Amino acid sequence: MKNGIFWKESNSKFMKEHLIRTSHPYSIPIRSVKTTGQFEIKNDEFISFFEEKDQTSLSTLVFSFDDTVYFNGIELLPGKEGLDFFPDNFRFELSHDGKYWEPILQESSFRKSFKTSAKWLFSLTSARYVKFVSKISRKAPNGKNRLNFGRLKILVTGIQTIQASSELDRLYVKENLIDTRPDYGWSSKKKESPEEEYLIFDLGTVNRIEEIRMLTKNDLITNFPERFVAYYSEDDVTWHQLHEENHFISEPGTWYKWRFSPVNLRYLKIVFYEEKLQSKKEYITEVIEIELYSSPDKKDYGGPVREPLPYASVLRSGIVRLAVDGEVKEGVVVQANDRRLRDANTEYRGIVELASDGEDKPGVAVQGNDKRLKIATELTHGLVRLARSGEGRPGLVVQSDDERLRNASTENAGIVELALDGETRPGVVVQGNDSRLRAATKKSIGLVQLAEPGEVSTDKVVTGDDPRLRDATTTSKGIVRLASNGGEEENSAVQGNDKRLKQATTESYGIVQLGHSGESKPGVVVQGNDKRLAKASFEEAGIVTLSKLGENTPGRVVLAEDPRLSDDRNPKPHTHPYAEKEHDFNSHTGLLKITGETKSESKGFVPPPLGDAIIYGKNNESGSGIVGVSSGNGVVGFGESIGVYGISKGKIQNQSAGILGAGTSAPGGRFVSQSNYALFVEGKGISEMELSGSGKALYAKGDSFFDGNLRITKESGEDCVARYFRMDGRDVITPGDLLVASDEPNVLSRSKHPYSTNVIGVCVGQSNIIFGKEEKGMEYVLVALLGLAKIHVDATQGAIQPGDLLVSGLSSGHAIKADFNRLKPGMVVAKALESLKREKGSILCMLSFA
Repeated sequence: MKNGIFWKESNSKFMKEHLIRTSHPYSIPIRSVKTTGQFEIKNDEFISFFEEKDQTSLSTLVFSFDDTVYFNGIELLPGKEGLDFFPDNFRFELSHDGKYWEPILQESSFRKSFKTSAKWLFSLTSARYVKFVSKISRKAPNGKNRLNFGRLKILVTGIQTIQASSELDRLYVKENLIDTRPDYGWSSKKKESPEEEYLIFDLGTVNRIEEIRMLTKNDLITNFPERFVAYYSEDDVTWHQLHEENHFISEPGTWYKWRFSPVNLRYLKIVFYEEKLQSKKEYITEVIEIELYSSPDKKDYGGPVREPLPYASVLRSGIVRLAVDGEVKEGVVVQANDRRLRDANTEYRGIVELASDGEDKPGVAVQGNDKRLKIATELTHGLVRLARSGEGRPGLVVQSDDERLRNASTENAGIVELALDGETRPGVVVQGNDSRLRAATKKSIGLVQLAEPGEVSTDKVVTGDDPRLRDATTTSKGIVRLASNGGEEENSAVQGNDKRLKQATTESYGIVQLGHSGESKPGVVVQGNDKRLAKASFEEAGIVTLSKLGENTPGRVVLAEDPRLSDDRNPKPHTHPYAEKEHDFNSHTGLLKITGETKSESKGFVPPPLGDAIIYGKNNESGSGIVGVSSGNGVVGFGESIGVYGISKGKIQNQSAGILGAGTSAPGGRFVSQSNYALFVEGKGISEMELSGSGKALYAKGDSFFDGNLRITKESGEDCVARYFRMDGRDVITPGDLLVASDEPNVLSRSKHPYSTNVIGVCVGQSNIIFGKEEKGMEYVLVALLGLAKIHVDATQGAIQPGDLLVSGLSSGHAIKADFNRLKPGMVVAKALESLKREKGSILCMLSFA
């Protein structure tokens, strides 16, 4: 030992080259990765990993470095898909040559630990290669096995926590000791008399520390302690002295270091002492920076071999191998700081997690002072609350002396009240000796009364020997009586061999008798080949015989082209007492009134036929077919079904219409109904008129004003307001998924974290009201923002009842029942309207993003 420095010549070169600063946290840069999956590296940081395979198999990632790297921690975080496809069974391995691999950390059934990330702290080690090996066994919606996780960090964890005896103010705090800035550090409070001050550092895990460095303040008065003692501990229980300085003189802005034999250190305590001086009125201790240096526990660097490690770690065995915090594995030893050994309380789990008073959450242990364990009375609850005698309120437990538990009789009720013999009063129980339970006969009533053979009477039961149940014949009746062949007796059933059911001919009856061709005998049926059904001609009769042109023979039918049906008259004005059939339309004066009858109904999207209207105007040019001009109503349509019927064959939207209404200062159209809606728009079409619809009912381009109630209905049970959003291309979205804001503006992704505050909405298939334009493409989905919608929920964390508040859960895209103790503004996504007792499903909810 010389000047506070312990030096061992045989190890000097090794220590100079391999001392690692373990006091300050930092990540090892990752530049080279070998794997069959897809990964992303940005700014030397491993961002994400994704791999799919058809069968269950292994996935490996090998991180290689240009030179040996030193680290004492590994951290693995979920990716954008949350824990759905996070590794469950995996292991980390180290190597210095890429040939021989040393397993160091292994996890199995990781998802059952309910952790949202994975972080391991261990003693400083070294490697040139780090391998991650995991099973791919989680099925994705596409049927393949998928593995996905986010950031993976290989790091020096640094000092985890710092305790200080005091701090001067908000500028000189303990956190400054490891911020690498030389301007501000830690300072104790000012005192009028000297007092002990101390700093306690926790590295989070045991490391081999062999050097401490401290920086003084760059000022004439450094306030650096003249006397201090350093202690170390592995468990915060047993402490050992590490180093002591007395009468230490320090220069401004200078780094000082102290070396010693490597020690297994997790906790470091430095106690500072001030000497009482007559001239000194103010005492203060200041340290600007502190650094701790370690050597790794590997032995194959080519230099002198160190002594074997005298302690066990989570990486390698000593006498035993230590378990990682929370590790469940055969052959490893639980450490004293394992979270399972800490005192259980209502906030954190130890061996168990304690339930708060009255809490019924699964997996928590009821405490002895729980109100449910106190003695139950009629006034206060224990596990139950006792009911008063005869009390029928729900949720109460009947006591053994309750009046309802006494023996029942016809006078007093017990569990029930017994009925008198034959009594039919409601609420009473029939006794075993009741007359209604005895065997029934034809003379006396039991449960029923038997009927005499053939008797037709209400409230009596037919017996098996009743004659009506025997086989029916033509002479005797069973359920029915059979009719004789061809018989027409009343109340008799026709048999299958009845002659009337045989095939009909011209000679014999079946159901009917067929007539000979041309036969006009009554009661016979005309056959399809009857000559009277043949095509009519001038010579041969069909239904009729045709008359030749101009022929006046009785019994013959005049043809349509017969010259006697023409009317060859010259046109004359209507002012003449008689006008010819064809005349000039401009000769009309006065009012034109036309009355007639026509039945050629117009159907479908085709021009109406000539016989559809009494007035038929057809313009072969581009002008109008009919125009009405008046100082009053231009055109008036009145009909029992349709007043005005218009069809357009135009194909350009917003430029064609079946009926066009235009106004200058008045509205373009005005509608009124005496007993129904003023305007009814048929989006699906009108089947009776053979008009098919597109399904689109109304398109309003411009501002719309509604003075009155607006009601929107549809067949689906979801009534909501929605908008189209673009989705993150890496997510597979289905209706019912909870969606959250992503890093990219106006792009949503599926929720993956519990109690998230950035939930935007729920994916739906359709909506009552849709804001914005309709977006096409697989990357866009409809997102409900308000109203009622079906949501994917996970009841494995707690049964969901109507009225429960819901928040995002661990399962991707799913909501869970909210724990009121964890709620913060923005976490509530909906209120349940249906229940789900267990597992996962979809229920109707009222959206409430608050």
